[in-house]
This record gives sequence, structure tokens and C-alpha cells, in this order.
Amino acid sequence: MPCLTNLTDTMFDQLTFQAHPIPGAIQARYKFENDWSISVVAGLPGSGLYGNVTDNTYEVAIYRPNGNMTEDVIGWNTKEEVSAMMKVLSHL
Repeated sequence: MPCLTNLTDTMFDQLTFQAHPIPGAIQARYKFENDWSISVVAGLPGSGLYGNVTDNTYEVAIYRPNGNMTEDVIGWNTKEEVSAMMKVLSHL
């Protein structure tokens, strides 16, 4: 039986990163079949983002099906933490 880490790693791998408007930063957005979506960004140190491309941490924003963002962004997440959030969102 695969361990949870391997299962959640595959969730992160579904993200397609592109250039962010902030120089040196990256962004990805993923919409789930249930219409929830997740935005994942990371930038260079000092960029103002709560994720750092040099140490593989990510800022996450979660959007409800109506397009409204939940409370606030969640900063400094590892790939595994982002994957775990994605897994939860996919089951809502």
C-alpha cells in the first residue's frame, strides 16, 4: 500500500507553474472538479510573497466555488503540505 506522502506528492505534481508578475516568482492555479480552486505562488527572498523559490516553500490561497477566497493566504508550505491541502479540497 502506498504511503500518504507518495499519494500527496502526485497532487502537487498536477500544478503547472508559470511566471508570476513579480520578477523571479512563479504561480500555479488548479481548479478541482467540485469547483474549489487553489493558487500556489513562490518568489525570491524579499519579494513580499509568503513562499520562497530557493527553499521550495509556497504561499497558498484557496478559493470557494463562488470565487471568493477563504480567510487569508497560508504561507511557507512545503510541497507535501500543498499536496495535503489539494487532497482535502478535492474531496469537498
